[in-house]
Amino acid sequence: MKSVLFYFIPLLIFAVINNTIAVLSWPHYLVLLLAFLVFQLARLRYPKDGIPPIAKITQAAFYILTVATIFRDEFLSPLIINVLLGVTFGLVIAEIIQTKKKPA
Repeated sequence: MKSVLFYFIPLLIFAVINNTIAVLSWPHYLVLLLAFLVFQLARLRYPKDGIPPIAKITQAAFYILTVATIFRDEFLSPLIINVLLGVTFGLVIAEIIQTKKKPA
């Protein structure tokens, strides 16, 4: 259950920064970088050679979200970032449901 927080806390941080900060500055980028690193810690719950495909897709979606958020001020609108947040959140939910341990 604790590893699930590694998914939701960074997504919450991205959502708060995207919806409350009009123009990003270096402290905001630093917080986004730390949130990105926390999201990467969620991969620790899998063995090194046994990462499921849905987890790889979720990580790719988060990479895309991170890059889009970095370039938000110059090229994108916050609405597009919110859509990407929703897609990433949906993939996280799908990963959690699919990789839930089944009783033996």
